[in-house]
Amino acid sequence: MRLVTCAVKNDKKTKEQLVQELEEMRLRIAELENKQRQAGELILQSIHNWEETFNNITDMITIHDRDFNIIHANKAAEKIFGLSFVNEAKAKCYRHYHGKDAPPKGCPSCQCLKTGEAVIFERFEPHLNMFMEVRAMPQFDSRGRLIGVIHIVRDITERKQMEEALRKAHDELEIRVKERTAELIQANEEMLGEIAERMKIESALRDSESKFKKLSQEFNVLLDAIPDNIVLLSPYLEIMWANKSATQEFDGCTPETKREYCHKLCANFSSGKKACPTLRSFVTGEDESAQISTPDGRFLDVRTFPIADEAGNVKSVIEVTRDITRRVRMEEEAKLIQAKLIHTNKMTSLGTLVSGVAHEINNPNTFIRSNAQFLSKTWKDIGNVLDKTCRKNGDFRAGGIPYSELQALIPEVIRGINNGSVRIQEIVNNLRNFARPEKANLDGKVNINNVAVAARTMLNNQICKFTDKFQMACGKNIPFVKGSPQQIEQVVINLIMNSLESLTDKKSRIWVSTSYNKKTGYAVIRVRDEGSGMNKETLERVTEPFFTTKQDSGGTGLGLSISYAIIRDHNGIIEFESECGKGTTATVKLPVYGRNNE
Repeated sequence: MRLVTCAVKNDKKTKEQLVQELEEMRLRIAELENKQRQAGELILQSIHNWEETFNNITDMITIHDRDFNIIHANKAAEKIFGLSFVNEAKAKCYRHYHGKDAPPKGCPSCQCLKTGEAVIFERFEPHLNMFMEVRAMPQFDSRGRLIGVIHIVRDITERKQMEEALRKAHDELEIRVKERTAELIQANEEMLGEIAERMKIESALRDSESKFKKLSQEFNVLLDAIPDNIVLLSPYLEIMWANKSATQEFDGCTPETKREYCHKLCANFSSGKKACPTLRSFVTGEDESAQISTPDGRFLDVRTFPIADEAGNVKSVIEVTRDITRRVRMEEEAKLIQAKLIHTNKMTSLGTLVSGVAHEINNPNTFIRSNAQFLSKTWKDIGNVLDKTCRKNGDFRAGGIPYSELQALIPEVIRGINNGSVRIQEIVNNLRNFARPEKANLDGKVNINNVAVAARTMLNNQICKFTDKFQMACGKNIPFVKGSPQQIEQVVINLIMNSLESLTDKKSRIWVSTSYNKKTGYAVIRVRDEGSGMNKETLERVTEPFFTTKQDSGGTGLGLSISYAIIRDHNGIIEFESECGKGTTATVKLPVYGRNNE
């Protein structure tokens, strides 16, 4: 009081300054109280949001103490277990989960409380008539002491029922396959019997040739009626006789009058082949058969029957040739259809697996994203308070790090968490879109750049495993192509995987590019690698169903054959260029939307 009095006597203006400072302090205190109140409201809102999220989760969630008391449960758990924490102070988890008066043998809560580690298991609870997937996770206090267990429970009854139905369907399919196999075996035996019978008839005809010369005219009529080409050959492969069908095949000329060679007229070869069944019959004296492909792309089923003299020497051979080109093409088409069915079945299984995995990932990822957003909003307010504290009291440490560093570090950490969550969501969506079954619709508009990028995202782990030099260049202003984005993406994935598996080391390169050729009207996807390459024989068979050079590593030979069929269905072209030791280039050309395909 004496100091104030002295100050008033010495300088009147000092009192006014003190009053002004007191007023400023009062205003500052009021401002701090207001911010404290807002912070309290935010905390209450956060608690409310947490409770809402907790109760809106469809899985059953219960929190237990160390004495197996359920101290908190979400709405789903309360509904299933009939819990009411208003009227029921303590609810033992083993009564509600297992219908027992004590923890049963193998109780996950006991194991979790004993080891302090999370436990995942599946079991059927008869009193609930429910299959459960239970995740028991330990709960620790701020000092790291184990204080209880969190149970996250999912009703998997429907999934188990579906698995049982699938098993029954599989068993039924096996039974049908066995029945069909038995039918095929029986049909094969009947066919062999028919072939044997036919050979007996032909042998009887040869043995009775001298006796039935008078019936030669009827015999010739019979041979002419056979649609297969039948010729009689000399040891020099000259045609000595031919039936009507063979004569028509030879453009109406009578080959025996000109002493033509069979390999020239029948298959357009300049000389006889080593695999020729006729040559083998002359050497072995036995019936022979072979399937021959001609230079003009036909497939011939050739069967030969030697005619021996009394000494047993083969003097001539009857050659029966059937054009089986159509049958071979149909068999190849059937193999391709079978390959598509196998692949479709795999994709269906993959879709089921991906759907389950995506569901399992999306739930915790939703928590991560929502919590990251909450932390971001909360940090803005907390940061202001901590900034003022730092300016007033100096720098301090939190978590062992100076606050001056945390000011910039924590926002980056929160952004990293949020960006990681977004990345997880993108990967899950790509997996789900790739594995989702689609209808056979080839009328959509497809952006090949998006397809190429999606394929790269799907194969990111494989790319990092096989090469350090993966490059992608997407062209600009590429028109849409007409077709199915999932099927085209499947083709690009197959081509990239083949390139990756052909690389000899991680220094080898792979280039993926997209472009548009205005002259041809094709959008082009090109995959080029510096892998081991292919020889000419492999390159010619690369799109055949079930042809593979990776049998030892589990290759099925379906990838490129299915890719070829997909591009063909899109009215496109797929081409391969390769050189052993230098690499391979695969080029896919697809007509753009609106160009002769609308």
